[in-house]
Amino acid sequence: MPKRKFGEKKDPFDALDEEWKDAIVRMEESGIRDRIATTALDQATLMGAKETDIDFQKARETAKEAGAVYRDGTKINKLKIAFAKRVLEDRGKQT
Repeated sequence: MPKRKFGEKKDPFDALDEEWKDAIVRMEESGIRDRIATTALDQATLMGAKETDIDFQKARETAKEAGAVYRDGTKINKLKIAFAKRVLEDRGKQT
């Protein structure tokens, strides 16, 4: 994959296998619709498995608790910066 130039937008489909993308491009409309339906069912199955995975649920809860300090601190720091900038703007100063 060639390196992107500065300011060039990333292709949102870079993560997909080139063979898979080429196969989709060559398909007729009905084949593409079938592939969409199959992929949507695969996604539903994956999400169902995620919701019933006890180990995943425990790990997610642990990560959520551990991240609370950073999340809350980040929220407060952003609010402090925004407030201080507003005070400067209210005084006619550029931020």
